[in-house]
Amino acid sequence: MEKLQKYLVPVLLLVIVAVYTVLVFLSEGTIGGADDMTHYRYSRYAFQNPYFFLHHWGKPFFTALTAPFAQFGYNGVRIFNVLAGAAAAYFAYRVTMELKLDYPVLAIILVISAPLYTVLMLSGMTEILFSLILILSIFLFFRKKHIWAALLLSFLPFVRTEGAVMLPFFMVALIWQKQWKALPFIFFGFIFYSIVGSFHFKDLLWVIHEMPYKGNAKGIYGSGELLHYVNNTKFIFGIPLAILMIVGLVVWASGPLASRKGVTKEWIMEMLVIYLPALLYIAAHSYVWWKGKGNSVGMIRVIDAIVPVAAVLGVRGWSGLMKWIPLKEWWKTGFTVLLSIYLVTVPHRVYEIPVPLGGTQVLIKKAAEWLRESEYTGKKIYYYDPFWCFFLKVNPYDEERAHAFVYRRDEPEYNISEGEIVLWDAHFSPNEGQLPLENLMDNPHFRLVHLVRDKKPFTVLGGYEYEIYVFQRIAEKDSVDNHKIYEALLEEILRE
Repeated sequence: MEKLQKYLVPVLLLVIVAVYTVLVFLSEGTIGGADDMTHYRYSRYAFQNPYFFLHHWGKPFFTALTAPFAQFGYNGVRIFNVLAGAAAAYFAYRVTMELKLDYPVLAIILVISAPLYTVLMLSGMTEILFSLILILSIFLFFRKKHIWAALLLSFLPFVRTEGAVMLPFFMVALIWQKQWKALPFIFFGFIFYSIVGSFHFKDLLWVIHEMPYKGNAKGIYGSGELLHYVNNTKFIFGIPLAILMIVGLVVWASGPLASRKGVTKEWIMEMLVIYLPALLYIAAHSYVWWKGKGNSVGMIRVIDAIVPVAAVLGVRGWSGLMKWIPLKEWWKTGFTVLLSIYLVTVPHRVYEIPVPLGGTQVLIKKAAEWLRESEYTGKKIYYYDPFWCFFLKVNPYDEERAHAFVYRRDEPEYNISEGEIVLWDAHFSPNEGQLPLENLMDNPHFRLVHLVRDKKPFTVLGGYEYEIYVFQRIAEKDSVDNHKIYEALLEEILRE
């Protein structure tokens, strides 16, 4: 079996990379939405704007690693995630080998069977890199490469900020194992970015003071149920992996009872560096969404950052089941193969793959195509949704071509030249942008020139019916009745 694994694992990983690379080019949309596009922009333009390598929201370590790939366009970042996801699956396999579990190759399949993880590999989001760093650090820990593990873990909060909640468990594990030399390295990432960033921010504690999640956006994003992420298990982990995780926990927890050795050092280490950090990660996200804190939007994708850990637990569950079932080994292997084949189909039962454009993205693309072909093409735009610059193929940091948000919400005409375009969308403009539609519709300095909406209207954040309004800045003496223009444009849409 070991000889077979020697050849099976690299072939399996190559197939995963090849298939997912094809899916990248077939996927026009992204599960990450506007956040995905914003991350891409920071990576794409980081070499022209070095400050982006320190941008807290953009995640400095993520930006540093993806910036070279982003120079090849958005698909470059997505291919980075394909490679990172495949690597995470590989190290999940290696961790199961370190734990001496049966059927370790199943870990690779379990990683790509998590529905949301699969579609995140086709995006440019941060969760995949986070999952790779986490599972690689765990692997290094079990290989007794404690300094390297601590060093790598120190950068985890600079890929996703909430990674900081995991670090105390690893610190306890290092102390418990008396790895005093390794312990200081867990602070290396914080110290490194604090010093480097201090030259730009003039503040040695900028990592704390510039934290983008200190505010309370409950009024915008709301809050939800404490079990929000548990209730979305089907979409996050998939039901098969979730069942195996539960079985795995039972198998692991009952280990000391089933063994004459009782609670062993290995059992405690597995708890400290694998399961407790992952459980706390889920608990932390559940709490902030329940309480409406930390600017949490309740996005379920954040939980997929621990999928490789979940896969390890799933393998423990399957391995335990096979030990309990009195069958010959070839029957057990056959069942494992059948399970693997089924698992590969799970993401396709939950999400549409290749990933299509989302509802709002379809309409922004449609509006962007109209704008490029209209008499207003080439005019400077003021926008709210990051997808505008992507579809218009405009550098968002070229102030001659584009500017994010109007300068004054209560006086939107301020500093906008006649002829320039304001793009108001019902998702970002009234929520993150805090720009009410009436501030443009009832403003004599703006003329509504185009309207885009779906024939079957849908609502977005804040309960707004999604529409896109294209306004042109005009002289006050040329003021028009935008409400009449809206009625005419709407009638035209309904006739199509």
